[in-house]
Amino acid sequence: MTPAPSAALVLRPLRADDLPAVLRIQREAYGDAYQESAGVLGRKLQLAPEGCWLAEAGGEGVGYVLAHPWSDGAPPLHTEVERLPVGAEHGFVHDLAVSPCARGTGVGGRLLARVADWSHAAGHRGLRLVALADAVAFWRRLGFSGIPFRLPEGYGAGAVLMQRR
Repeated sequence: MTPAPSAALVLRPLRADDLPAVLRIQREAYGDAYQESAGVLGRKLQLAPEGCWLAEAGGEGVGYVLAHPWSDGAPPLHTEVERLPVGAEHGFVHDLAVSPCARGTGVGGRLLARVADWSHAAGHRGLRLVALADAVAFWRRLGFSGIPFRLPEGYGAGAVLMQRR
């Protein structure tokens, strides 16, 4: 698929029936290294639908973000979150992925802006995420800085907990 210009992008709330598109984009973006199941991702959507968005170009999903309230550290990968913390202090960007065909079109920035608006409206102190080793510089350019923290298994060597206030 050839990406549409940034102006043609449509951002809309993610729905459960979008999970096949999310899994496709996840595989395109990460290969087989960090595949999470539809159950794990669907549970995040179920718990915090207001933090989950799909970007479409020409009616096809080209990017997504799954975010939810969180407090300390980072939730484990590949595990369904049972419940969200009450009074969470941060919005946690669990995953933001853009299909390679749409990179450079502003999809990621627009998805992050949507999540930042949601987090601000929810009264969070800021956004947190775990940057995989090859994405740390990207997130730094977007204003995130590292926080010393021992991450749960599965994030891989060089992954960093980051935040932006």
